[in-house]
Amino acid sequence: MNKGLLIPLVFLLMFSSCSKDPLTLPSKVVFDFELISHEEGAGLKSGFPIDPPFGKITVDQGTLVISSIEFDGRRDQGRDVFFVSDLQELVIVDLEKGDSSMELSFDIPQGVYNRIELFINLGNGDGTSLLLEGMIKKGRQAEIPVIFEYNIPEQIRVRAEPENKGNQIVLTRDKPSKARIIVDAGEVFQFVKLPVLQQATVSVLGDENIIIISPENNINIFNSMASRIERSFRVVFD
Repeated sequence: MNKGLLIPLVFLLMFSSCSKDPLTLPSKVVFDFELISHEEGAGLKSGFPIDPPFGKITVDQGTLVISSIEFDGRRDQGRDVFFVSDLQELVIVDLEKGDSSMELSFDIPQGVYNRIELFINLGNGDGTSLLLEGMIKKGRQAEIPVIFEYNIPEQIRVRAEPENKGNQIVLTRDKPSKARIIVDAGEVFQFVKLPVLQQATVSVLGDENIIIISPENNINIFNSMASRIERSFRVVFD
């Protein structure tokens, strides 16, 4: 080899190895969680005081169990991005507080995404996937707990949306992003109104009355609510 070409060639190789496509540089995305509570009862929507004889229901607590998340992002510039999270353990989320048992975050190639879909895998077949909890009152009777328990592994498909108007989600290396996984309890209870819930079978746990809606309890109500789970999820990028 001509020694005169050796130094320029080595420099070129070093330069090409050090320069990196900006569209492959990572942008950190941290996931937060939020529960939109559900209330139903006489006067709630009209603004007048609740009429006790008709009762009410409030659902404002919950637990979400995530086993993995699949990310599918489409960009006009740069390659599309797909990956499956490598979670070492289940992520347990307290939906009322927005707290999780571990931080859920990913390094995702920066860029302008025209479409992001998340596939949120719930549960692992051994315990709860989604739990919604609240209190229900029938007439003048005392309030009793009501629990919707979904213990079936489920994959939730959600198209992410930007917080501001538009369709594009911009991820940049210099600014970490937040993505909120939102569960709307009202969507789950959409087709199950208060009078139906007030007629549900009451179980006794210890010395406490409780309404449990699960694959084993109040099955017809459970089936109506279970069909709404995917619709209850949103993912919003800031």
